[in-house]
Amino acid sequence: MADSLTTLAITLAKIIFPITISVGVVGNALNIVILTRPVLRHHSCSRYFLALGFNNLLYCAFLMYSLLVSAYQIYPQNSSLFWCKFLTYISNILALISPYFIVLASFDRFCASSTNAQLRNWSNPIVARWAILLMIIFWALFHINTLALCDLRFDDYLGCSIRTKLVYNQIYVILQVILFNVVAPCLMGFFGMLTIFNTKKMRFLPTVKASYRRTEGQLIRMLLVQVAAYVVLNMPFCVMYLMILLPTGYQISSSFIFGFLIADFGFIFSYALPIFLFILSARIYREVFLQLVYRILRINGGIRVNPMSITNGVRLTTIYNNTMTLVKK
Repeated sequence: MADSLTTLAITLAKIIFPITISVGVVGNALNIVILTRPVLRHHSCSRYFLALGFNNLLYCAFLMYSLLVSAYQIYPQNSSLFWCKFLTYISNILALISPYFIVLASFDRFCASSTNAQLRNWSNPIVARWAILLMIIFWALFHINTLALCDLRFDDYLGCSIRTKLVYNQIYVILQVILFNVVAPCLMGFFGMLTIFNTKKMRFLPTVKASYRRTEGQLIRMLLVQVAAYVVLNMPFCVMYLMILLPTGYQISSSFIFGFLIADFGFIFSYALPIFLFILSARIYREVFLQLVYRILRINGGIRVNPMSITNGVRLTTIYNNTMTLVKK
């Protein structure tokens, strides 16, 4: 039974990891291109999503390391104590910083939708630039603990990891999980609900344009879908990770390890998912994405694009004789 589960886990890793890496790298690269389009790049919220895209792109590229470990049982971190500490440090930073870029974006939407002029001043590209920089510095300093506590040993199943026999180590590991899986989604949800409340209040302000409210609604939907996907895909992994590291007395079985690897697949896929969530939940992202796809197809395939002016918006109406017709509605 144990051998069959191990073989199945390795087979799944060989299939899922390359797909996730490919989708993540391509998807996040496209996301970066979309967010740098003129219609989006001047918005402060787009700066946070751009930072998220860059970080997720790096993390998905870094998954090559996880592919070697999970699929081929090659352990680069076990080659020396330096690589053990360095790879764990980089992996932890890239993993933990992404949800807090979403938190910053949530706070930005709350400020942008506020009726208080002082709060609205916090929603601007300059503040976004400094907030992103400070967030990166904070997590880089926070994870210096990883460099100090991570150890390489071969007398247990943990190998390169933080041992939790000391109280400080236990507190640090628990704090990591709480910051990742409790604090981050709670802050996302908190600012998301405040943004919804602010948007409803702005319906009664005659100076607010209907187009502005529609854009805010798209950003709110995008935010809520992102938060839901984050919690669903990351919660199982974090719970099982704590069960492995903390001295709970639970006997680690082959079935548990198999379940942990399945949970890990969901965890890593969450870093490849944002572009799909953006496309499905926000029309403005979807329109820019389609325009980018049309442009790529026209350049690479000689496809003619015939624009027809009607009303606002962009949608594909017909495809015939290697010709695409775009309708602006």
